[in-house]
Amino acid sequence: MDSSTGSLRPMELRVSDDGLYAAHMRGKDLAVFWKLAAERKEIDLERLKSNGLKTIKFTPTQTYDPDGPFSEKNRRLLTHQVVSVTIWKFHPLEQLAEIQNIEPESLYVDFGGNENEVLVFHNWNTKLTIYSLSAERSIVIKSPKLAHSLGYGYRPKTKQLAILLKPETTDILTVHESQSYDLVNRTVLPTVDAQGLKWSPDGKWIAVWDIASAGTKVLIFTADGQLFRTYPNASGSEDENDTGVRQIEWSPVIGHNGTSEILAVCKVNGNIELLRTHTFSSSTVLSHVFQVDSTTPRIWRERSTNALGDAEYTETSSSSAFNMSADSSAGTHRSASIVTFNADGTLLATVDSTKSNVVWIWSLEGTPTLTSALVHEQPVRQLTWNPSTSQLLINTVTNNLPSVRYWSPQSQPMIARVPTKKSDSGRYEVKWLTVPDQRFLVEPSFDYIHDSPFWFGSSEEWVVGYLSEEGGTAYFKVINSIVNSP
Repeated sequence: MDSSTGSLRPMELRVSDDGLYAAHMRGKDLAVFWKLAAERKEIDLERLKSNGLKTIKFTPTQTYDPDGPFSEKNRRLLTHQVVSVTIWKFHPLEQLAEIQNIEPESLYVDFGGNENEVLVFHNWNTKLTIYSLSAERSIVIKSPKLAHSLGYGYRPKTKQLAILLKPETTDILTVHESQSYDLVNRTVLPTVDAQGLKWSPDGKWIAVWDIASAGTKVLIFTADGQLFRTYPNASGSEDENDTGVRQIEWSPVIGHNGTSEILAVCKVNGNIELLRTHTFSSSTVLSHVFQVDSTTPRIWRERSTNALGDAEYTETSSSSAFNMSADSSAGTHRSASIVTFNADGTLLATVDSTKSNVVWIWSLEGTPTLTSALVHEQPVRQLTWNPSTSQLLINTVTNNLPSVRYWSPQSQPMIARVPTKKSDSGRYEVKWLTVPDQRFLVEPSFDYIHDSPFWFGSSEEWVVGYLSEEGGTAYFKVINSIVNSP
């Protein structure tokens, strides 16, 4: 379900950030589904003018937030065909605007800072064109470095644009005003090959990280593009064993001050360095090497319960759980392949590339410690926290029955078979569905605190449902389904 720079696979489903809407092609019709957590889903159909659909995208949740996180009036859908982009509004589904005669080889198309802006990254990264539907004009930024979401970002709430450029041999960071895109600041970066940028969720900082072969280098800029810190300190001694940075991740906004307090720097050696944002110095190093001590975490291991492929978690000793060989597909370098904070920033879930079947769950309250680990038979494909509670869905690559794995600090982890079509690829996707009000409830007694609904699916079929436990066995109860067929 992630954004793709290539063509949309036939009948592939796209789901909005909050999971409340879904869309796919049904023959030549664009089909949009909503009220998916209710007993009867709604559907709108609209015939597309031509074929060659490449992308379907919903407005990101944060772009339609002026009247609350679930305001409908600014929600939009984008369809990218070979040489055109169409913007749709809902209720009823109607074409709102169309951008024609774009380059057929465009690399990436997405919404901009709001629902009335469209970004088109042109072939060979020659330029980025920003189309303003409300102002009926376009703005060009030349030589974007990366034609995907790590190459640019909009500041939360105020929507200034930060973007990496590479007009010649050096990397450049520019910051632009919201809507007008007037230049705020331009900085030549001391990087070998910048890999991406990310705004902090509180909008105070922009972080840029360099290629791993250049060693550890993370540049911290203020919101107006002024260099504030370099991590590690540029005056420090060189470390010959420094393997560099693979990725970074900010913690969510928490506390009365509304700040993002941690920047996780994921190293190629598998360690994760946690930087406190008031100093941007390392406070803790998390290592994916299990050590037996007095605070041994609870370790759970997946085991089959029958010949059909059903499974459950059983608690096991640390020695047996971690007595496994490294994943040879990870290559010679280690890294944290998945790093994700829960909603309030108190927990961090990670997967190490050399042990891709293990989920590590760290408590960040006080001194960070490993609180639990879950060991699976197959590699972990996806981790996703509930948007408001500490519930974690674990999605593994499986050639057996479609199933989902669940962890929370309040209960024993569960594995539940999902009654949906088996995917030949063994690759499924999961996404939490946010239920904003009573309009979407199945019944008044339905408890969305403990039985939060979510999507589970593949290219064949998607279902919306929730987990329930009866007699010590976990079940997935289906609310609605969408079959990907013409």
